[in-house]
Amino acid sequence: MSANKRMRKGITLKNEMQPDRKLDERESAILNAIVYEYILTGKPVGSRSFVHKYSFSLSPATMRNIMFDLERMNFLMQPHTSSGRVPTDKGYRYYVDSLLDNYNFHEMVIDEKIFQREVQLDKIFESVTKMLSITSNYAGVMLSPRPDFTVVKLIELIQLESSEVLLIAITRTGMILTRKVAISVRVTQDELFEYSKFLTGELCGYSLHDIKERIFENLRLDKLLSSNRELALDIAQIAFNETTDSTINIDGIENLLRIPEMVEEKRLNSLLNIIEEKNILKNILETQIESDGVKIMIGEEIENDRVTGCSLVASSYKIGNKPVGAIGVFGPTRMDYEKVVPLVDYTGKAVSGLLTKMSK
Repeated sequence: MSANKRMRKGITLKNEMQPDRKLDERESAILNAIVYEYILTGKPVGSRSFVHKYSFSLSPATMRNIMFDLERMNFLMQPHTSSGRVPTDKGYRYYVDSLLDNYNFHEMVIDEKIFQREVQLDKIFESVTKMLSITSNYAGVMLSPRPDFTVVKLIELIQLESSEVLLIAITRTGMILTRKVAISVRVTQDELFEYSKFLTGELCGYSLHDIKERIFENLRLDKLLSSNRELALDIAQIAFNETTDSTINIDGIENLLRIPEMVEEKRLNSLLNIIEEKNILKNILETQIESDGVKIMIGEEIENDRVTGCSLVASSYKIGNKPVGAIGVFGPTRMDYEKVVPLVDYTGKAVSGLLTKMSK
């Protein structure tokens, strides 16, 4: 088959790809409209129906030529020779970047009561992920705060056995940390009550990170520190030195199963991987904690070979000025970015405000 015949049938080979160039105004408008139409309908976009629906004042033949040029530049692809075009990851990226250049994120309005009803951190996670999934019709995800950056409110020591103590630390955001610590000396519960008061008095108001990095060391510099208080510090230091990972909440997987392309083999495998191994999304979200603003990962930009044909819109959230976790919406590359991006942006800021208020 000749190259001309291949081109007439709309099959784009690698050696026929055009080098990147800046799209002109008309090409840009057409590409964005095609992506929007495909997001809306989920059906490949044909030149004739597209011209009739959108006011570009072009003939179907001219539109076909423009679509073909966009295909050669890898913004569009043709699933079958007889079908219309669908966006590639590059096409979605162009569309999303155009949205980001022109969108006013402050227009997003959500009932803030959803962030005010809950006072326990785990309940907040559930409410936020459920709200994200219901509002977006995709899957909502939330990575819990890094425990090291939560602020201690109360410490209690409970005797379990003669050689074992349970430390319970409650943070200002409602997180509860429990650790068992083995000790080599006998202590009574009354003594542990005194240790608890001492530890709460000295450590309350500091983050676990600060406590581990400097507060323990500063307290041990006190030459008048009694042996009992030394033991209390030993117990707390052993307990706090154990690492605690963030956890991830996912809600709305059932939404994804209702989207036709998500049950195609490759995407379905991605979905099954995420259901079976939550650490996949957890690890992806962890890379976003230090990022400012909304981060949009489309298709291969996710950079995980176990996740194919999907997108993640994510934002970090903070306690004060310190990023501690991330929230996001996960779904197909054919995602309603115009709706999801401001939703995630707003939610990240709302969660930041709530947790900052709770930590004071």
